[in-house]
Amino acid sequence: MWERGFLMEVFELPGSTIKGIYSCVPARSEDNLARCVEIYGEEKKAASVVKATGINFRRTIDPKDTSLDLCVRAAEELLTDIDVAKQEIGAIVNVTFTPERIMPCNACQAQHRLGLSSDIAAFDVNLACSGWVYGLYVASMMANSMRKYVLFLDGDAQTKYIDPSDQATVPVLADAGSATLIAPASGKDVDPWTFSFMTRGEKGDALQLPFGGNLTMDGLAVFKFVTMDVLNMISEFMVQTGETPSTIDAFVPHQANMFMIRQVAKRLGFPHEKLLESGDMLGNSSSATIPTTIAYCRDALFASGNTSKMLISGFGGGLSAATGIVTIDNKCRLKVFDYGCSEMKGLQ
Repeated sequence: MWERGFLMEVFELPGSTIKGIYSCVPARSEDNLARCVEIYGEEKKAASVVKATGINFRRTIDPKDTSLDLCVRAAEELLTDIDVAKQEIGAIVNVTFTPERIMPCNACQAQHRLGLSSDIAAFDVNLACSGWVYGLYVASMMANSMRKYVLFLDGDAQTKYIDPSDQATVPVLADAGSATLIAPASGKDVDPWTFSFMTRGEKGDALQLPFGGNLTMDGLAVFKFVTMDVLNMISEFMVQTGETPSTIDAFVPHQANMFMIRQVAKRLGFPHEKLLESGDMLGNSSSATIPTTIAYCRDALFASGNTSKMLISGFGGGLSAATGIVTIDNKCRLKVFDYGCSEMKGLQ
């Protein structure tokens, strides 16, 4: 099954504590069928596209807003609800491929807007769909090294970079921003976190955003990457970590499109109830889909107990993939809300 020619590397970290995951989505919810009728010109074709993607609604950002706005709003709500002194936060890690500016980076601007200490590390990571898993790995290492909290932001305003008539990207892509607060490992008997990574740079043109251009996607090439390379990667990762669908409480993949992730879950042997989904109602918001889905599916996440061992997997632009197994408990604060509101007023 695994044909990379070498043994996959699996990296283990002490199990940190995720104190909260908040996701802020644009208040505007686009009916995907109506939007597809506009770009395809006929309802029958539009309906077949919506059925193929499984995405019924997409949250899309107002042109005046940015990915930084969404992430900062998520962080403000999270830090308000969790009693953490600002001086206890040692770093901000921000994952985005749609920064507000090339310089200064979003993380530096977030430090100022959130009123955090100047005695803090702050930097961006330029990644798309695999970015939340990468960011969680980096943020956890920093939290354990610094013995401080790390504020991990992840979000994109990718619909600002697509051709409004593009039949490949419009029916799928959406926007969101998220904030995750990570505490260092406690030293108690906590399961370690495990991660693995894959990069296929030679296939990178399949999903790209050139300077001054629009985001483009070769849907078939991305589909093959996910259903072949990524599927094999996750399968091998589970073998090497000794995990099976019965030992995992929830599978949380990047919400590329619903048909694709359901196929992956089925081939991995996960029952439908263990596959967490939000993309049907919120769309594909790049790497922010994973934290958004975790927060959106809180009840399903803890359906069988007070802790949840999650298999997370992000895949897409790069072409890049990252997979991990992390555990959270039901004390973790989880929330999805509309930008400008403290609750989600749209479709849920």
